[in-house]
Amino acid sequence: MPIDLGKEWTDRLDRVEALAVSKKISAEDRSHLAAFPEVVVLTHLILDPPTPALDPKELCLATTAELSRRFARIYTTLGTQDPLYRRFCLYRERDFREAPG
Repeated sequence: MPIDLGKEWTDRLDRVEALAVSKKISAEDRSHLAAFPEVVVLTHLILDPPTPALDPKELCLATTAELSRRFARIYTTLGTQDPLYRRFCLYRERDFREAPG
């Protein structure tokens, strides 16, 4: 993702793994716990974008701006390889073309 959350996730994972009960939780589930807050925010933004805009590029820009605001970091887009660009601009166009109608 264009916002580096590695330090926060590593710090959280270290805290989770320090708990005795963590030995009963799979490594994959411990990783999910570490990333949970950001995953919730990202999921919400993808499923319910911050603007009702129909233009995919406008929707993508509004979403990246909101993501930057919520994470208090600049979201540096990766052009056509950017995951949000791909979701809102590439996949969305495909979804509209395939929609029954």
